[in-house]
Amino acid sequence: MSRRLLRTLTIAAAASCVLILTGCEAMEPGKQHSTIKQEQTSRWIATRVGVMVQLAQQQYAVGDMAKCKETLGQALALKPDAPGLKLLAGKVFLETGDLEAALQYLTEAKDIEVSNPEPLYLLGVLNQRWQKNDVALDMYKQAWAYKPSEPLYMLAMVEMQITLGQLDEAEKVLEEKRTYFEQTAAVRVALAKVRTLKGDRDGAVGLLREASTLVPDDVNVRYAYGEALFYVKRYSDAVAVFEELRKKPESPNRENMMLLLAQSYLEMKRPSDARAVTQEMSREYPNNMLAFLIMGKACVETGDLPMAASAARRVLRAEPDNVDALTLMGFVQQKQKRFADAQVTLERAAKLSPKDTTVLCLLGMNATSLGKKDAAVEYFERALEAKPDDDWAKKLLAEVKPREQAVAPMVD
Repeated sequence: MSRRLLRTLTIAAAASCVLILTGCEAMEPGKQHSTIKQEQTSRWIATRVGVMVQLAQQQYAVGDMAKCKETLGQALALKPDAPGLKLLAGKVFLETGDLEAALQYLTEAKDIEVSNPEPLYLLGVLNQRWQKNDVALDMYKQAWAYKPSEPLYMLAMVEMQITLGQLDEAEKVLEEKRTYFEQTAAVRVALAKVRTLKGDRDGAVGLLREASTLVPDDVNVRYAYGEALFYVKRYSDAVAVFEELRKKPESPNRENMMLLLAQSYLEMKRPSDARAVTQEMSREYPNNMLAFLIMGKACVETGDLPMAASAARRVLRAEPDNVDALTLMGFVQQKQKRFADAQVTLERAAKLSPKDTTVLCLLGMNATSLGKKDAAVEYFERALEAKPDDDWAKKLLAEVKPREQAVAPMVD
């Protein structure tokens, strides 16, 4: 055998030994083969769970909570620690009112996704539903600390501070971030709420005007602005806002908005417009007794006493002890010169509300019409005893009990 051939065979033999040894090691149980299989299984599970999470998110988005829970249950059985899985489960159970399950999943999500503020925020929502306001505030604070650029978390924290009466703290946060969130109308709305609670209604109007400028099509903000204008007695401006909202059926608080509109018209001495609004309300909201009371007052001002009495009777059928309705009815009866009936009606109102100065003054006027001067004086004095600065009661008393002009002569 030549030297060259011998060398070739030696190399081939060595290579065979290496292949045999490598093959034996690869097939050895519990080593590389098992590891590869585990990795393949893990990748398959991760892929499958990822698809299931996407499906569950779609089901959640369209409101199919039953299917969503079923999909999440399957995914949780395969990979409980998959990113976003327990957070989504917590959201679903929170949405469906199963707060105990939501608490479990959101708490676990908070521990898994330590840099995600959403579980903290949702835990705040959950505790707020349980009226654990201090805990909710702490959760909102933590969520905002993780992501200070998110106005949702800041506003949730501020709303809870307002609920807890921490108005100064809430105002400080909102003022500090007002410029940073200069395009966020909700910040101005929240600050307006604080100002209103602190008695600064004019300041609230300015803030709501700014918010309304930022989101001119937001009917919620427009309503809040109109309401603020009403309470600072800027009735003409309030009417402009409310009439705009009146044309939009989707406007929030439509029933209350219509009441404020009708009352604004009354304050502006436009009773016919007030009556038209309340007549519309009587069709849309037939059980709103306040609308009928405003209608009755508007009818009195337009001279339609029968319609005013009809409105008062409508309220009294539903609420026999409604003092405002009794007062309205007594006033109408006086105008109709039915003084005996007015006396009965107004005495009933006075029994229900003994310190109502309007009722007492009307009783005094009724007594005057019946020629009972002493009884009239007594009613007016009772009104002033209940409210010493009542100018109407002072004026009426002065008319029936003029100040003594004569002075008794001195006796030597």
